[in-house]
Amino acid sequence: MYLLTSVLHLAGLHLEVLDEADNVALQYGREFGNRGQCNPTYFTVGNLLKKLIHMRDVENIPTSVIVSNFAFVTAGGCGPCRMGMYATEYRKALRDSGFDGFRVLLLTRSGDIEDVLMEGLKFSNKDLFRGFLAMMIGDVLNSANLRKRPFETVKGHVDEQIQIAREVIQKSIREGKIIRGLLQARKIIRSMSLKENRTRPVVHIMGEFWAKTTDGEGNYHLFRFIENEGGVISNETITDWLLHQVWRARWSATQRKRSFLPSLGTIKLKTVELLIKLLFKCTCLLVGEKVALSDHGALANEAHDYFDLHVDGGEDHMEVAHHIHIAKHKLADLIVSVKPFTCLSSSAVSDGVQTRISEMYPQVEFIAVETNGDSATNFYSRIQMAMQKVLNARSIERGRPMLPNASL
Repeated sequence: MYLLTSVLHLAGLHLEVLDEADNVALQYGREFGNRGQCNPTYFTVGNLLKKLIHMRDVENIPTSVIVSNFAFVTAGGCGPCRMGMYATEYRKALRDSGFDGFRVLLLTRSGDIEDVLMEGLKFSNKDLFRGFLAMMIGDVLNSANLRKRPFETVKGHVDEQIQIAREVIQKSIREGKIIRGLLQARKIIRSMSLKENRTRPVVHIMGEFWAKTTDGEGNYHLFRFIENEGGVISNETITDWLLHQVWRARWSATQRKRSFLPSLGTIKLKTVELLIKLLFKCTCLLVGEKVALSDHGALANEAHDYFDLHVDGGEDHMEVAHHIHIAKHKLADLIVSVKPFTCLSSSAVSDGVQTRISEMYPQVEFIAVETNGDSATNFYSRIQMAMQKVLNARSIERGRPMLPNASL
């Protein structure tokens, strides 16, 4: 998001990134939101209210000025999921907290981005291209941070250097010299002091989109907790999720079309997919990091015997497909599927299939955990047990048993 501020600056817009959603935001969301929402809704809606109330009560900005001069842009959700009620939740919470009429612009996965943007934002194709590029750069920097942080020689060193690299890239975007900025970031990342001779189990994070990508109180600081327990994070990128949406649109079009010849729409979507992959690969090469993107056609083939590809909601079949792919190729030691409490798409659908997949591929440990803003102790203890099981298995492979809570 911080890189997008530079992109919007070039488009003549001012963007401020909200602080990380925390438990204070959660309380605002619960106070003004409906009962029974998932905690991503409570956290994100509450985070907006937290900011607006601070502007009104602390900065003394009149409510009428806030409503007329500011707008909030966020991602929407799919219909089957409670996240799909975002628009209604925002309207209710803003009305009940005294900000009725405040504009919230939702970018949805249904393909109507342009229509939504026209209500309050106007981007040229060049601006959109820069926005997607900023998102990809953010993915690469975030992946580099997660991969290198467990091996830093001084605590906080990797976070500090990644932040410096990000600021260098932000400046280069404003100056129109993005390639130079990426090459400078490459030097910064390569100069990190790391201790990479230490073997750690790889933990892949999947699950509901918000819970698996946020890194804060909304998922109990999951990434850092696993690092402290001795693991290395394997994360899923926003670019990969975008590729899945392109694949979903192309696959749906082929299901409706009876002719064997591809339509113009599917050809365009395939072209978009290839361009995204090419741009992402070029970004990785310039930054000097290898971050893989999924072959979503292959993933669909992996999952179709166990998951109906017509089910369109949440992560669709991706959790099941990634589990199979990771297990077959032994790309991780442990898979953690994290999602909000009683997440319809992940908990109610995917987790039911995962039991069968775990029986078929026991070589990779799998655990599904839910977040609700509370019960962090239960959440942590379940992950600790799964991590200990993986660490013990690794010790047995090396010929020595590992005692509980042994130093890594």
